Amino acid sequence: MNVDFMNPLFKPNDEESIVIEFINNYNLNEFALIRMTQTMIDKAIIDASESLRKILFDKKLVSFKDLIPGGAKEYKDAIIITDTIVETKVSFYRPKTKQGDPRFWPYNLKRFVEEGDLVYMTISNNTLIAIPIKTIEQISRTINDVFEDPENQKVIVQLKKDLSLLKQSGAIESIVPNKRAPKDVGLTLESFLGVKVNSLKTPDYLGKIELKSKRQGRTKDSLFSKVPDKDISKYKTVRSIIDKFGMIDSQNRKALYNNIITKPNSHGLYLVPDNEKMILNQMYLNNSFHDDVCAWHYKTLRNSLEIKHPTTLWVDAIEEVNKEGNITFTFINFELTTKPLFSEFISLIERDLINFDWKGHITNGKKRDHGPGFRIDKANRKYLFKTLININ
Repeated sequence: MNVDFMNPLFKPNDEESIVIEFINNYNLNEFALIRMTQTMIDKAIIDASESLRKILFDKKLVSFKDLIPGGAKEYKDAIIITDTIVETKVSFYRPKTKQGDPRFWPYNLKRFVEEGDLVYMTISNNTLIAIPIKTIEQISRTINDVFEDPENQKVIVQLKKDLSLLKQSGAIESIVPNKRAPKDVGLTLESFLGVKVNSLKTPDYLGKIELKSKRQGRTKDSLFSKVPDKDISKYKTVRSIIDKFGMIDSQNRKALYNNIITKPNSHGLYLVPDNEKMILNQMYLNNSFHDDVCAWHYKTLRNSLEIKHPTTLWVDAIEEVNKEGNITFTFINFELTTKPLFSEFISLIERDLINFDWKGHITNGKKRDHGPGFRIDKANRKYLFKTLININ
């Protein structure tokens, strides 16, 4: 969250901090704080702080750089939250004087504030939200009606409580304490949070939030697993693809474990997005020989991405061995993402920032498949999701 502490007047006191924490249980977006002066109230003018200007720009509500000093004001929707919800307008402008300092004013605000009041400013649904910091009781009945999906917000409130307990618990013994095991990080986290093991395609935590955890390091994040669409694939099963394009490994298995981007890899496999036909193709190239491998309809990928990641918590874990010789995990770096952007998903594939993995082999005629899927580097999550918030 973005709090403008550069101006000491904007720093909340203990009582105000409690109200701000309450609001942050409902608002997932960045916010800024402004302390009202009598001059602001009398003249209906507020100087836009640097932190607020950044929020307005990032949310594409207004760019003060594009406003001409002395030019026309720009008007946007605004809401003031007290014990009632007041729908109003906010004006943004730059005067000719004082080097065109960026200014704004939410209409009707002076009805709800006094000199010295702290006001919480954020953006939701392309609307400026102004909340005078008074008491929790004053806003508790109205805040749910402003921010998106109250049911999701309740889940996030519970998640924050559980994560607070998780952090306080420190190192947690692995669910498989004596050795490293597949999915041991995720299973340990899910066990602590009370999530039952399942193979459903819906989110893990209370059916609302997908949990993604891994050991701290350089490995990429798994987005979702998806077998190709048979109706547009030459090779219609994972087994047939491993059998055709896999190689004999050191364990004498026909194995296919590799990353695939838009450039041919060591197996000759590569991805080709077709935005006209709305299909993601996987192709094979060996010298001058080309072959179709498999493909996915864009609608298939969009559906998988949106079902799996409406809201996702990404967690890193530090692995250690305790004095009893058992593996433990300390969970850190909690990031919450919402609303994946499918257009960015395809763009990231085109830029080789999302790759596809085959993970399977055939031994003595038996196939073992760890789930083919799409993966992304942690640093590139910010491009894929509409909102990314660090909730540490």
